[in-house]
Amino acid sequence: MTETDRKSEEQAAWAALFARDPDGVIACPACDRLHVAAPVAPGQIARCTRCHFTLIAPRRDTLNRTLALALTSAVLMVAMLSFPFLTLSRQGLSHEVSILGMVTGLAHGWYLLLALVVGLFVIALPMLRAAALVYVVWSLRRPRLAPASRRIFRLAEAVAPWAMTEVFIIGTGVALVKVAGLARVDFGTAFWLFCVMVLVLALKNASVCRWTIWALMREKSR
Repeated sequence: MTETDRKSEEQAAWAALFARDPDGVIACPACDRLHVAAPVAPGQIARCTRCHFTLIAPRRDTLNRTLALALTSAVLMVAMLSFPFLTLSRQGLSHEVSILGMVTGLAHGWYLLLALVVGLFVIALPMLRAAALVYVVWSLRRPRLAPASRRIFRLAEAVAPWAMTEVFIIGTGVALVKVAGLARVDFGTAFWLFCVMVLVLALKNASVCRWTIWALMREKSR
C-alpha cells in the first residue's frame, strides 16, 4: 500500500466517523490534526498529540460562571460611563473627564477616526460580546434553543480579540506619566470600575468553554 492510498483510507475513516457523530471528531486549530474527541472531565485538559495545543478544557459550572461574569461586565460598563474617569487640577482649576468625554473630545477633524476606534474597541465591542454571551448562555439554560444562537455565539467569538479594554488602561497609564508633570491627576470612580471590569473580562474569557457550548447547542437542536 502506497502512502497516498494509506492517507486516502485514513481520510475516509475520519469522514465516516464524522458522519456518524460530529461531536466525536475534533481538529486542532493550530496544526489541523484530527483527533477522536473522548469525554474530558472538568478540570482536565485534552491536548493535540502533534503540537500540544489545548483542544478541550472544560470548566466546572461554565454556563453559570459565564452568565454571571457577562452580566457583571455589562453592569460595570454602564456604571463606568456614568462617573468621571479622571480629574485634572492645576493652579486652583480642575476639570473632570469621563470615558464618553474622552471619545467626544476627540471627535473633531482628523481625530474623528480615532474617536470612533476608541469607542468601538473600548465600549461597543465589549458590550456586544457580553450581550451575545448572555443571550447564548441564557438560551442554553432554557428547554429550547433560542433563534440564531449559533450565529450570535460565532459573533461573540469573532469580536473577542478586538475588545481591547486592557490596551486602553495601559495606554491611559502611559499618558498619565507624561501628564503628571503638568497637572495633578486624581483617579475618578470610573477609573477603578474600569480596572475591575478588565479583571472581570479576563475571568469571563477564561470561563467560556467553547466545546461545551457547541456540544450543548447540537444536543438541544436534535
